Amino acid sequence: MARLRKVTKNNRPIPDNKHLWAAVAVIYNPCLNAILIGKRTENPTDPWSGDAAFPGGRFNPSKDNDLVETAIREAREEVGLDLIRDADLLGVLDFFSPSNAPNISVVPVIFSLRDCNPKLTINKTELSKVFWLRIDDITKHVNINVNIKGFPRPAIIMEDVIIWGMTYRILRRLLKETFSINLPKDPRDID
Repeated sequence: MARLRKVTKNNRPIPDNKHLWAAVAVIYNPCLNAILIGKRTENPTDPWSGDAAFPGGRFNPSKDNDLVETAIREAREEVGLDLIRDADLLGVLDFFSPSNAPNISVVPVIFSLRDCNPKLTINKTELSKVFWLRIDDITKHVNINVNIKGFPRPAIIMEDVIIWGMTYRILRRLLKETFSINLPKDPRDID
């Protein structure tokens, strides 16, 4: 947990009016040494339909004071976790943008669970399933040339879930900086 806290910033980002803003909750389970990943429900109107994702969504100024509150609200709505009660806020990372929506700035908010066996209630309109991605097992599931939308990309493949794109890039950064695990670069990585 100390390693995760070291790579995060201790602020609570407030969106500006220049971009669309969103936040994702990166939820670490210290007992399992794992991170919660979901598979988005298939929906023809959702550009990320069926993709792997962290619980998260768009900033709503009528509900959220900042992007940490967005991540907390979205985790409660999507997986039934009360992160205020059930987790410690470790901090935030710099924003990422999805390649198909570069006008959206997404802030990863990192949490560590206090209860290692939380009851998850999946909102099936948002996520078709969730699972704990064990950090020690990630490298066993990496494939460097997965054809995704016509392009070869690195991805983590867990059964019917392919972790790629922005979710992969967030994981790659966290794993590199906190656990010294180097995953193959995604074309959008800048390091």
